[in-house]
Amino acid sequence: MPFIDRSAGTERLEALGEEGLEAVRRATHVGKNEARRHMVAVAILSDMEKQGRTLAVVTRPYAYVHPVHGVDVTVEVPLGFVTDFASIPSIFHFIVQPFGRHAPAAVLHDYLYAIGQKKARRLADRLFLNAMKDAGVPGFRRSVMYRMVRLFGGGGYGLKDDWKFVDAESGDPVDPPYGSTDISWAPPKPKRGKTASV
Repeated sequence: MPFIDRSAGTERLEALGEEGLEAVRRATHVGKNEARRHMVAVAILSDMEKQGRTLAVVTRPYAYVHPVHGVDVTVEVPLGFVTDFASIPSIFHFIVQPFGRHAPAAVLHDYLYAIGQKKARRLADRLFLNAMKDAGVPGFRRSVMYRMVRLFGGGGYGLKDDWKFVDAESGDPVDPPYGSTDISWAPPKPKRGKTASV
């Protein structure tokens, strides 16, 4: 499933039937095999850092849709969310840079970690892996990045300080549009005996 640009105006198109739906897809769907590949728009926050890493603000909201436990889950990354992209220790920068083709997936992952839904960290990491694939990240690189978050990411899951928003125009801190505890994106795990896929 694709990433979807939430900043595109599609209200008029949705009422046009099949042709309108195709127009919506062209106007909003982005990713490796889509016409619109330029999707994550951020602004660098010149006076904000996190442990020496550059921070940025999402200036164009987007969503990622992917099946989890057989249910299509849509995660909306909102305007104003603050991210540090991929939190790659500097010793590994020769393998993977913090910013690159994986950026849409990394911002999504930051957002899911900032929400910190209970018992959903493994699912957040799997969504990160799938989103990297959809963004066209080569297999070796996404495997390395996935293993890094599985091994070293636990301490960053659900940190209250990571639930941060700024005004996308000025960079001034603003109150979050909603609380991180108000969001429940991960569906319940299927009962025993049923197959689950992410």
